[in-house]
Amino acid sequence: MKRWLVVTLRIPRDFVEGISNFLIEQGATGIEEFEEDLRWERIKTYFLQDGKEKKILHALHRYLKSLEGISPEIFHTPIEAFSIPDQDWSENWKRFFKPLRVGRRLLIKPPWARVRLKKDEILIEITPGMAFGTGTHATTRLCMEALEKRIKSEAQSVLDVGTGSGILAIAAARLGAREVWGVDVDPVAVEIAGKNIKQNRVSEKVRIREGRIGNIRKKFDIIVANLDFKNLWRMRNSLANHLKKKGILILSGILKEEEEKILQRYSEKGLLRWIETEQEDEWACFTFLKK
Repeated sequence: MKRWLVVTLRIPRDFVEGISNFLIEQGATGIEEFEEDLRWERIKTYFLQDGKEKKILHALHRYLKSLEGISPEIFHTPIEAFSIPDQDWSENWKRFFKPLRVGRRLLIKPPWARVRLKKDEILIEITPGMAFGTGTHATTRLCMEALEKRIKSEAQSVLDVGTGSGILAIAAARLGAREVWGVDVDPVAVEIAGKNIKQNRVSEKVRIREGRIGNIRKKFDIIVANLDFKNLWRMRNSLANHLKKKGILILSGILKEEEEKILQRYSEKGLLRWIETEQEDEWACFTFLKK
């Protein structure tokens, strides 16, 4: 029988939306909100237990720590976590996922939602699952907006490093890229990304591979990497080496306190030139040009 990890925490009301989005990106199957007073709310969420519980809780602690500068008391919020058996509510989480517009043209929705497209809008269907990337998190939205801005020609090739659900690879293909590769070390992410690629009917353009960027013997016009600080730091050379001359590198997953270090790291060898920073909440997205 399946078991679920139940996570509850008490947080300031102003942070409910941001923290809820973060939990969903980590694989939460819906959020319940309970109002306590005018300032505080208690939220409860559920994760399917698959051996990644410690990783999820560590990521949540790190995320709350990143908010400490805005609201010092939030880091002292106790996190309660316990396990329960499968229950009938496990399908009810679908009601929490709504269509979302990103940038000027992109519209993301779950398969069960009905929408009416506006003129020139591009539809992306994503089934929320255990792989990162449903479009609700700021880092994903920033990457999609950067791709929309930088994909100018049908001749361009794109590499999505740490593809997760495949949403950025799908967006690149739908925005007009000729060839898109997605790579991820997580076999679950690769499986989910593959299903999303087929669902969005972009299989003729998008290839998903399990493994590391070093396994790919090819250079690209655009590379997008929505990763954490540790991976962005160590992958600088690999990312730069897989980029064509005058290619574009998009980096996201960067917290405000990490911005200066990443900028210095990617600029110090003189191969890449910083051209733009976009920000949302505490997250930053950098765009570089290879000389």
